[in-house]
Amino acid sequence: MVTGACGARGLRRGMVRGERGGLPLPLPRPVNPRGRSGLACQARRKGGDKNVVCNKMVIAKEGSEGEVQELCASYAEDMKANAVGILSFECTKDTHDGKQFHFWERYKNVSYFNENMSSEKTQGFLKDLSPLVEKPVGVSLFEYANGQIGSACVEVGPKGEGGLDDATGANKYGGGARYEQTSTAVQL
Repeated sequence: MVTGACGARGLRRGMVRGERGGLPLPLPRPVNPRGRSGLACQARRKGGDKNVVCNKMVIAKEGSEGEVQELCASYAEDMKANAVGILSFECTKDTHDGKQFHFWERYKNVSYFNENMSSEKTQGFLKDLSPLVEKPVGVSLFEYANGQIGSACVEVGPKGEGGLDDATGANKYGGGARYEQTSTAVQL
C-alpha cells in the first residue's frame, strides 16, 4: 500500500509498507536532472504525428462524366479496402461543375503516398482515365498535423528552388538578372 497525500494515515508520508507488514521502505524519488528539489516535470510532444494530404482534381471531357465517375468510384473503393498507410480516401463530384471530381487522400507519411502513386492500381487508373479527361490530373500535396492542413509540399516555388521572388522579379535580382518595373500604370 502506498502512502502519501491519498494513502493510509498510519505510516509517514512517502513510505511503503511491505506485503507481510515488514519495515516501511522509502518510495523512490524522481530524479531531477538539475539537482533541484521538488517534482521533476516531463515534457510531452503534442501532435507528433504529421500526415500528408493529397488533393487530386479530375476534369472529365464533355459526355464522358459517367465513365469517369465509375472509374473514380471503383478506384476509391479499391484504395480504401486494400492500400496500406491510407488514413482517408474519398472521391466526390463537384457540386457546381458536374465534370469535376475531387479526391481527398490522407496518408500516414510521404513514403506511403509515394508508394501509392507508383502502385499498379494508381498507374492503371491514370492510364484508363487519360482518354476521358480534358486536362492532366491536378495533384497537390500538403502537410497535415493536429487536424489542420499545413504548408504545401513543393519542390519549386516560394519554399523551393527558384521562388516567388524569382518568378515575379520582386527582389529585383530574380534568376541572376536585374528586374525593375518601369510601368507606372500597374504597380505590383
